Amino acid sequence: MRVIIAGAGEIGTFIAERISADDHDVTVIDSDEDRIRQISEELDVQTLCGSAASAKVLLQAGVNETDLFVAVTSSDDTNLVCASVARKLGAARTVARVDEVVYRKAPEISYQLHFGIDELVSPEMLTALELASIVRNPGALAVEHFARGALEVQHLRADRGATNVGKALHELSLPEGVRIGSIHRGAQIIIPTGNDRVEHGDLITLIGKTEQVAEARADFESDQPKTTKVVVMGGGHTALSLARRLRSHTYRLTIIERDADRCQHLSLILPSATILNGDGTKLAFLKEERIDNADFFVSVTGRDEDNILSALQAKNLGAAKVLVMIHRPDYADLTEKMGIDRAVSPRVVMAREMLTLLRKGEVSTLARLENGRAEILEITVLGNDFVGQKLRDIQLPPGCLILTLQRDGEILVPDADTVFQLEDTVLVIGLQKQRKKIVRLISGQG
Repeated sequence: MRVIIAGAGEIGTFIAERISADDHDVTVIDSDEDRIRQISEELDVQTLCGSAASAKVLLQAGVNETDLFVAVTSSDDTNLVCASVARKLGAARTVARVDEVVYRKAPEISYQLHFGIDELVSPEMLTALELASIVRNPGALAVEHFARGALEVQHLRADRGATNVGKALHELSLPEGVRIGSIHRGAQIIIPTGNDRVEHGDLITLIGKTEQVAEARADFESDQPKTTKVVVMGGGHTALSLARRLRSHTYRLTIIERDADRCQHLSLILPSATILNGDGTKLAFLKEERIDNADFFVSVTGRDEDNILSALQAKNLGAAKVLVMIHRPDYADLTEKMGIDRAVSPRVVMAREMLTLLRKGEVSTLARLENGRAEILEITVLGNDFVGQKLRDIQLPPGCLILTLQRDGEILVPDADTVFQLEDTVLVIGLQKQRKKIVRLISGQG
């Protein structure tokens, strides 16, 4: 496929390297002649020096025949403009890097819809999502995230004596937006209806909004969740995004930040967190703040060296697990050898996201369950028997459950009266043997 990347910084260069290695035709645009020259010498990609916000430059790069346009300069405003212009000129799919939350979640306006951009993504947000997944699910059998972390899939064992064990599904009081996607009992896999029961020892799949899934999980386990102490070093975008994903009462959150003004800002928007003004690389400071009893120490400053140093000191003091954000991917192997439990790179998670977008079609397999006997599929609604129909009136194949739909950037959990629209994206769980029927019904494909 043909890909244009606007921005030859660290992230743009790394994405270009990864995507071109996957046999895609890549063009990199940047106004910095030295960066363009360096990339041309080091990577097997085409390059173009100029402004990616210029229609002339974009047409020269072949934007009208491009399958994916990715704007990843250091400026959110530039990325929005570049991606919007690229879409107007004929790019099949456009992605803009947007770090400021206001552009992604403004209540007054959807910038994504206003500019006509397919995806707004943030490396910092994706990094925080991966770190939060590690913290939230250290002992989970498995966990997957979809829709930029808005949806979560967890697999867990139902315990005897838990609130929702021994009951039929229609008797359960699950949080809004949470579904039981499958029940694995012995050699049997069940895509449940309202009359199926959850029994002790069942392996169940919970699917829904991320925070609600964590809440629902407690009702299938007999042990009450303990409070987890999480210490985060750094108070930037990544730390804030991570903190917002750990606002449950089961997490006791502390943030260490050097800048006093930033500490004041964080204390206003995260009232339940403890905000400490100090230097997390100083051993004496970490000792004073009793880092030794932390369940997780997560270092997410903008400096790799500070992240590694603080994590190692926290580990030596007795923190149970230490996680770091690493901007240089080649540091990842080194950190693991040092004893750091996990290193997450914004470049790597962003490149992985772009490769995922390239591999998407009208039908995508997002996950396989129980050795492939069941699948979670993402399907674009195109079928005549699905478009314009209410869910209650659609004859779904046996062993099939519609989980969610995505429309205009929003994630919705359909009810019986939900009417499906052309080019909605639905998330479906179904038995593998029913795949052809499910795909034919929803997408209209053969």
